[in-house]
Formats: sequence, structure tokens, C-alpha cells
Amino acid sequence: MPHYFFDTRSDSHLVRDESGQHLDGMDAVRNEAARGLADLAHDAIPRASRGELAVEVRDEADQAVLTAALRFEVAVVAAKIDWIETGSARG
Repeated sequence: MPHYFFDTRSDSHLVRDESGQHLDGMDAVRNEAARGLADLAHDAIPRASRGELAVEVRDEADQAVLTAALRFEVAVVAAKIDWIETGSARG
């Protein structure tokens, strides 16, 4: 069974996976990368207003085989906040 490594990237910070996993085929690799990206986003998004996250997958030969990526931005819209707090929007 092929061996894959799931490196994680948060903006410019890369953490290399040194142990990896044995997975049977690219569907399994894709699913694992997507789950890893969701976990990474779960931890990163509440602490940041914007960023880029990725899981970069390498094979046993250290060749890139798949990237799962997410770019996010959290923005507060002042008129919406006024409406939520007071029940009326200010113009």
C-alpha cells in the first residue's frame, strides 16, 4: 500500500509530516487531506481574520501529489452589527 505524507501550511508556516500514512489510492488521499484541512481550519479561523491554509500531500518519492487549500476572510459589517444590536440599521 502506498505511503503518503500530509504537510500542513498556515500562511507561510509549513509543518512537514515526518511519519505519514499508508493509504489505498487517491480517493483515500483526497478524503484524508480534506479532513486534515477541516481540522486545520477549525483551529485557525477563530483566531484570525484572514489567512490561507493548506494540506500538501507528498508520496514516498517526495513528489507532490495533491493539495487541499482554503483562503478565508472574516469581516464585520458595521451596519449589520447595529441592526442586530438595536433592531434597526443606521445609514
